[in-house]
Amino acid sequence: MTFMSQTAFADHIGANRSYVTQLKNADRLVMEDGKVNVEASIQRIAETKDPSKEGVTKRHEQERERKEQDAGKESSAVSGSGSRYQSAKARREEANAELTEIDLKTRRGQLLVADEAKACVADGDTIIRNRLESLPDILAPQLAAETDEQKIRSMLMDHIESLLGDLSRSFLHLSKVEKT
Repeated sequence: MTFMSQTAFADHIGANRSYVTQLKNADRLVMEDGKVNVEASIQRIAETKDPSKEGVTKRHEQERERKEQDAGKESSAVSGSGSRYQSAKARREEANAELTEIDLKTRRGQLLVADEAKACVADGDTIIRNRLESLPDILAPQLAAETDEQKIRSMLMDHIESLLGDLSRSFLHLSKVEKT
């Protein structure tokens, strides 16, 4: 086991003394009798690193390796194999990114709230059902009196177009509600 002062440990890992102080305050250093246990501390730092700062970590690691190579030393950088902390943090970051994307798409009108979409479709279904059920009562007397086939077609088309227009307005209302 190798023990060092905090200043020597900062030099050893190629970091500022303030960073080592932050590590100590975050309980990420293994301290014994006021000295840093180098191997255990490096391992704990690797196991508890923040995955969202992976780029900074890699840059510092590359800088340390370059300095060690320049000094003719063998690289002693330790890369962590991951921990539950890292895994949980990565999952949380991914979930937050997905929620942000969902919110953005909803605001743009690319996604609809399921309950509101279901209610709108149910309203459309009610419109169609009621209007189709009332067609015989409305049209039968008019069609019975008419002998011109073209006029019968026209009357049927007018009622169907009216029904489809009401249905379209119902669905259009859903898209306007979602965008506000």
